[in-house]
Amino acid sequence: MARAGTMGVAAALVFGGLSAGLAPAAGAQGGSCASIESTLSSIQSALPKAASSSSALAAAIGTYVDKLGTAAAGAPSAVQSAVGAFISDLKAAGAGHVDVPKLTADANAIGAACTASASAVAPSGAPQTGAGTTAGFEHTGLAVGGSIAVVAGAALLTVELRRRRRALG
Repeated sequence: MARAGTMGVAAALVFGGLSAGLAPAAGAQGGSCASIESTLSSIQSALPKAASSSSALAAAIGTYVDKLGTAAAGAPSAVQSAVGAFISDLKAAGAGHVDVPKLTADANAIGAACTASASAVAPSGAPQTGAGTTAGFEHTGLAVGGSIAVVAGAALLTVELRRRRRALG
């Protein structure tokens, strides 16, 4: 049973696409998510080599559990929770209770949590620049003064043109 469990862990980690959910979120939460992704990638490559021996597999899982815990320590609570679930399922897999869909779902949940926390930190889209027009009428005094000046100028021009016509006529 232990031998089948160790091979099952290796198969789960290699064929389960463990870090598939983390690819877009690699730099999302700075060092935390990048370090978690790096550790998951290391798990994917190292555990199949350790699967030939139960003691080597247990030691490797213990090392990666410590690395994931350390990497998640500075992450937001959602990332810490997702990593905690993954660690729990990874330990269970090491004990022979392999659940490939659960490990894959946990890895995807870590990626989603990293992406969500990155969205909360980093702005997305163009910056807000206002409504595109003046929301209210601004500088009313200048507009009224300018309008009065235009009307006064038109009135003076009309008076001057009438005066010239009378002088010529």
